[in-house]
Amino acid sequence: MNDKQKVYMQKQQTKLYNDLSTTFNLPVFEDEIAEDEALSKANYFLIVYGDMVAGKSEISVSQEVYVVYVSEENADVETTTLDILTVVSKVRGYNFKRTVKERLQKGETDEYVDQVTLIFRRMLKYECQI
Repeated sequence: MNDKQKVYMQKQQTKLYNDLSTTFNLPVFEDEIAEDEALSKANYFLIVYGDMVAGKSEISVSQEVYVVYVSEENADVETTTLDILTVVSKVRGYNFKRTVKERLQKGETDEYVDQVTLIFRRMLKYECQI
């Protein structure tokens, strides 16, 4: 069931992962970072696939895809964000919606990391038995 769409989704996800990893030479994680994968510096990507919501037709759904860029000691966060936008926009079917930028304090220190969440939306079809 939905085999063609599953292959399409896997190709999208693989391209996104590979393109971020090779372009920026940073670790890329999906959904969360395991304890044994903790990094000494906060410079990485986190890809999170959101909920599916009914689309415009009876056989389509939309899903938000969050590309979270966490950066420590990078004065060029805005320009890097623009580069990330370019890379992710090349994934077929991903449409840019907006970003959310935050500065997060590292524990109880005077150190901060930047976190930029780029929000994309992809449309998917599914088989419907009517």
